[in-house]
Amino acid sequence: MRFKKGLLRGSLIAAGTMLLLTACSPDSSSTNGKASGDKKASGTITYAGGWATNGVTNPFGSNNIIQNDLSYVPLAWYKYTEDFDYWKVLADSWEMSDDGKTFTVKINPKAKWSDGSALTANDVYVTFELQCLTGAAEGWGLSKINVVDDHTVQFQRDPKTLYSKVMFERQILNNVAILPGKIYEKYIPDNLWTLVKDWGGDKESQATKDATAKLTEYAKKAQSVNLNPKDLIFDGPWELVRTSSSQQLYQKNPNYLYADNVNAGKVVAINQTTNDVTWRALKNGELDYAGVGYSKVVYDQVMKVHKNSYIAAPMSQGMALYFNENISPFDNVKVRQALAYAIDRTAAQKIGEPIGALESGKINGLYKTVAEQWLSKDQLDSLEAYDPNPDKVTELLKSAGFNKTDKGWMVPNGKPFKFNVTVPNLSDWVAGIDAITNQLRKQGIQAQTSVVDTTTWTQEVPLGKYSIYANWDGGSDINPSQAFNQLYITDNNYSVTPSGKLKNTATSPDQRQEAIPETINVPSLGKVKPMELTLQLLGDLSQEEKKGLVYKLAKTTNYYMPFIPIWWQAAGRTISTQRWEWPDITNKPELENQYTYHTPFVVFQTLGLMKQK
Repeated sequence: MRFKKGLLRGSLIAAGTMLLLTACSPDSSSTNGKASGDKKASGTITYAGGWATNGVTNPFGSNNIIQNDLSYVPLAWYKYTEDFDYWKVLADSWEMSDDGKTFTVKINPKAKWSDGSALTANDVYVTFELQCLTGAAEGWGLSKINVVDDHTVQFQRDPKTLYSKVMFERQILNNVAILPGKIYEKYIPDNLWTLVKDWGGDKESQATKDATAKLTEYAKKAQSVNLNPKDLIFDGPWELVRTSSSQQLYQKNPNYLYADNVNAGKVVAINQTTNDVTWRALKNGELDYAGVGYSKVVYDQVMKVHKNSYIAAPMSQGMALYFNENISPFDNVKVRQALAYAIDRTAAQKIGEPIGALESGKINGLYKTVAEQWLSKDQLDSLEAYDPNPDKVTELLKSAGFNKTDKGWMVPNGKPFKFNVTVPNLSDWVAGIDAITNQLRKQGIQAQTSVVDTTTWTQEVPLGKYSIYANWDGGSDINPSQAFNQLYITDNNYSVTPSGKLKNTATSPDQRQEAIPETINVPSLGKVKPMELTLQLLGDLSQEEKKGLVYKLAKTTNYYMPFIPIWWQAAGRTISTQRWEWPDITNKPELENQYTYHTPFVVFQTLGLMKQK
């Protein structure tokens, strides 16, 4: 369960001078777009996939049954590391202009479709036109695409849109798989870019409303069509052969750009309709890879057999306790700090999420590995750890005017310190929150767990219905701008306009989710405006400028305590080494991250890092 952030809109802009960006690439010199033979590709990978039994055969479809990661690849794969590096896939090179307005991509001239036809700039052009139909591309500030020649595409970016260059590049290179233009160009309206421009105008104007309706109409047509499997062509490592409700078969695409590196001649996907299906297959030794959660009992059973092992890959989201500062006494920073000292977060994590989660570490708004990339050791050491400390709880609550009696802690007006912690009915979250409220009651704080259904929770959290509540944190992205954007802007009832202005989205002043003030006095930093700093972080800055902002926001979060992260979620992946040798990911974050953000064996096979035993 994740929050989906709203998209921004852009307008037409011009080109400029180029700044070269670099990336490494797998070796494709021996392929030359021709079949490489199957002498190295006799192996089969079996993994747990997932598709709707009533879906459509349509890689752009909203109910698509094809495992796109197997059959379609992007221009490049992002390593999800601090240096913003990539592995080349279909792209040969790329450049961002000095003024940040034009992003030029050159396609590898050896790239071909599975039928042997050339993969050209038109395929890339149509692929991103499809993204405009759904509104996704406009959200990145994409305002125009130009085909320069058969292997060169220019993407025009609106610099007035608050979407940084590095994030724009990632959307173009990594986040969109390239689809066959000859199949989808019929669904693109002739006046697409006029509609895109109108869609980015005044939301109340009739032109914008008409453009929205027209683009939505075209998007639905393109997404709902059920294509004939025989008409499909593929640019990825494997092509779909047949499908049923329970299993799909893919065979090696001999015209894949890196076919010589691919050692798996076939991939079999089983339909992971329930966890039980996957657990049974793992226990029987039928799977080489699966992304599935476990109970402790099932985990122990699976890991004992067939050389199965578990990888807890880092994710940029977790579960945290959030405070509503519109409700007393949670408007008092000392009370929030006291609760941080009162909670044993590690103990709660071991109860609520013993498998598939990582300890929350120092409270700074960022996932541990992200914080280590953006903050220096001295900066991290300067942050308070908030380890469990009853003496600090007593000191802080007394300094806030609380009094402890034989009945527990009393707030300044003499009433018991009593509150509910609201949590959606997710079993792991409920178990973790129960552990926390039990801890607090033992310390004289009358906390109770209040479980609500997920729909009610989703509707009522933004309305400020809860004083303390469990929620996702981390922004679901390794870029620190996204974590702080969630914490200080979107979850604080604000949004960002395309031009970078803050807009209050609260229905009324007393209906606020967090109610974090615009200005916070932070020891050693003085007055800090976290929303303004986050806005700056969302834009185009140098790496050093970004690191300075990240430190200020991390330091502010550590002091002000708008939330208490309880655990960070891990991308739990199971691999079996009985048939395949998987690459060692020790101290190799670029490889470890593929378990989180991609189907890892697709990347590893392309890079030539997997061998059959």
